[in-house]
Amino acid sequence: MEASLVQWLSCLAFAAIILALLMYNLYRHDNALAWIVMGYFWVCLSLIAAKWYLRLDFALYDAEKYHAISTQISTLLRTDFLGNVSHIWQPYTAYTLPLGLLYTVFGSFEPLGQLLNTVLGLGVILNLHRLATLWFNRRVADHAALFTALYPYGWVLGATLNRDMMVVFCLTLLFRSLTELQNQEGHGFRLWPSMAALGSLLYLTLLRPPLFILGALTIFVFWVVQPLASSKLKPLFRTLRLIAICLVLFLGTVGFFAIGKYYMARTPLEQNVTKFSDVDHMTERLRNSEKAGSAYLRGVTYRSYLDVAQLMPVASCYFLFSPFPWQVTSPKQALGVLDSTWLILVFLYFLRGIKTLFRRHRKVAWALTAFLVVGLTTSSVLQANVGSAMRHRTMFTFLMFPVAVQGMMMRRASRSSLKPGIGVPEVRRPPAGRCE
Repeated sequence: MEASLVQWLSCLAFAAIILALLMYNLYRHDNALAWIVMGYFWVCLSLIAAKWYLRLDFALYDAEKYHAISTQISTLLRTDFLGNVSHIWQPYTAYTLPLGLLYTVFGSFEPLGQLLNTVLGLGVILNLHRLATLWFNRRVADHAALFTALYPYGWVLGATLNRDMMVVFCLTLLFRSLTELQNQEGHGFRLWPSMAALGSLLYLTLLRPPLFILGALTIFVFWVVQPLASSKLKPLFRTLRLIAICLVLFLGTVGFFAIGKYYMARTPLEQNVTKFSDVDHMTERLRNSEKAGSAYLRGVTYRSYLDVAQLMPVASCYFLFSPFPWQVTSPKQALGVLDSTWLILVFLYFLRGIKTLFRRHRKVAWALTAFLVVGLTTSSVLQANVGSAMRHRTMFTFLMFPVAVQGMMMRRASRSSLKPGIGVPEVRRPPAGRCE
């Protein structure tokens, strides 16, 4: 009982530090963003308390694995900090090492790790607010931050032990850095945005190695696309350049899948980056994913890349919008329909708002489009159950929120302009019986 009390007191101490920082931010900046992050923190804190009091199960079973590895790291550091530094590089180091350091300071207790994810969720809200400010305006940014803070599955990710929120944080930081680089073009080399972009790419590689290919593709597209002002000058050159870029991407992809992967995967990191690049590993991933009760792609076997391409449209739909009503077999899965309905609206409004992003930030818009299209389609053919799909699609859906909010506000403005007296001048009619 005494040890349990000490653990809870250490957890409360960490929560008090976070709350003090949020209160100070609210004191200095009494604005909508400060209140939004404060509200998100209290929601996640309440969810953590409810989880432990009611023993709720969010079906994120990797939490036990992360907690055990982080506890080993904290034990080694407490025994001999300098002497055991070389032994703390455990599996999933990019997530378990920060968690192990937190355990070293405050004690090994799972709610501390959940609070760490809450902090990462706050970082995601701040990154998306900054992104929406750079892409559109402050009004859209405030609404995007509120939209993210109200996202129910975001509460689950921010109140459980998982690395998905850290992945989302690094991805939003990557696009935030690329946007700042585009805004500062013509002012020489910018050190901090460049370091943030490369640093987030490297950390994403440590968190999920296959993301290196997707992140490198995003940076490549951002680098080769010309700004809108220069693209209008030489349409013929722009067309030829686009064809050359597509040929480079196509030949590079074919070369990698046909030849390169057999010579590239020399180190363990390279093997992790390229482990899902052949059909045998992709089928093996589906077999493992089918073991869950919410599996939706049962019995699928890839014999060639043509099979992968044929299944990709259906798999992408399931990956992005499942669970559908006909997939619900339990109350827990029924709650997943709320998430799928939310994402259907996000996707529809995203298609409306992306046009504005292309007009204002062409380079970032193309990079975002490449990231979403390639990421969603390739991830979809590796998932076969609803639980995995809900977790892994967060890498893409959070980045859609600012653009979707812009689409919502555009629709609202267009509907308001159709009302009398708003955007359309009223036609005065002369009184009855009087001619003018």
